[in-house]
Amino acid sequence: MIEIDAFKRSLTTLLAETFGVTDSPHGFFLDDGQAGLLGTIDKVSTATANAALKPENETVASHSGHLLCLLQFFVAFERQQSPKMDWPASWRYRNLDDAAWTALRTDLRSSYETLNALIQTRTDWPEPAMSACMMLLAHVSYHVGEIKQILTSLG
Repeated sequence: MIEIDAFKRSLTTLLAETFGVTDSPHGFFLDDGQAGLLGTIDKVSTATANAALKPENETVASHSGHLLCLLQFFVAFERQQSPKMDWPASWRYRNLDDAAWTALRTDLRSSYETLNALIQTRTDWPEPAMSACMMLLAHVSYHVGEIKQILTSLG
């Protein structure tokens, strides 16, 4: 059986890589510690964040906003609340100005840090909490890949 501290260490290491907030020159599944979400979008201009290959396609900004809603959902869950996710509304982040794009990235970082702190203080890990964290890792990783594909396609 895995010890709780070992699980939390592994989880927080993988979350940090997924969010691109480590200084590690190597990653477990990404190129390095900055290749995740925040490390990627912090280098993206507002114009690029709003750009879509086709008008109906999602943008870097809309993927980022969707992930913010997901993080806020998880923070509420960790605080023993009963959050409801409005999936369609989570994609509303489009045509942002410079201030809104900066605020979105700041809110993402803050929500990640809050979730990370809540994980550190958790003393028990029932199956639903473990499953939720695994889903979070997978879901954010998927969107990091989508964002990187958008950025590559935009040139």
